[in-house]
Amino acid sequence: MPEDPELDQALADWGVLRHLVLALDDDITADVGDVGVPGQSFGVLHLLLHAPQRQMPMTELARRMFMTAGGFTKLADRLGQAGLIDRRGAAADRRVVFATLTKEGITAARQAERRYRDAISTRLLGTIDAGRLAAAVEALRPLLATAPALPADFGQRVEARDPALPERRRGR
Repeated sequence: MPEDPELDQALADWGVLRHLVLALDDDITADVGDVGVPGQSFGVLHLLLHAPQRQMPMTELARRMFMTAGGFTKLADRLGQAGLIDRRGAAADRRVVFATLTKEGITAARQAERRYRDAISTRLLGTIDAGRLAAAVEALRPLLATAPALPADFGQRVEARDPALPERRRGR
């Protein structure tokens, strides 16, 4: 195999980035788990906490969690059994099932969110200032554009839909 110093450096850099993200994610997930919300469960609760009306279609949650429909259904079953979410069919389209935070789910999500924010503050901002972190993200943004599995609004806060906007589905 011919020598390619640029590729060799890229492989080494990728290894560092991958290790960094996985290790920090494990530490942060463990911190959140200390309040009784395991990592994948926190991801779902976090998405629902910031979603309009604290609900989202199950298929959208599975996609944002990078899970198969079957794998996500098992996770949703556990969250439902724990009393953290309810699942209900959409009145307008029986094919759509929404996951909605329960009161207990909102409480757990807020508690886990506080722990998550504390962990980010300690583990990230305690080591690298916000400006350098933002610069690193900006430098990597072109890679984000090449990741087809990511939703277009990944990493952005979900805002409530303006009710004055027209319905986007046909037949409504």
